[in-house]
Amino acid sequence: MSNIGVRASIPSNVRKTIQDIKEITGNHSEEEIYAMLRDCSMDPNETAQKLLLQVCTTLEGELNEATL
Repeated sequence: MSNIGVRASIPSNVRKTIQDIKEITGNHSEEEIYAMLRDCSMDPNETAQKLLLQVCTTLEGELNEATL
């Protein structure tokens, strides 16, 4: 069986942090949160802020489209 296309597993020592961020930010997958954590040098505060900003930007865009 080939591992091509299989995502890298999330380290067990990071799972609690990911769950905490998921509670704050809502509908992001664990993989999305882990990827953002890595982009943010494993800083959970910066990660949560960036994910929340993504949600706000998405909602703002949807609201603007609805008013057109």
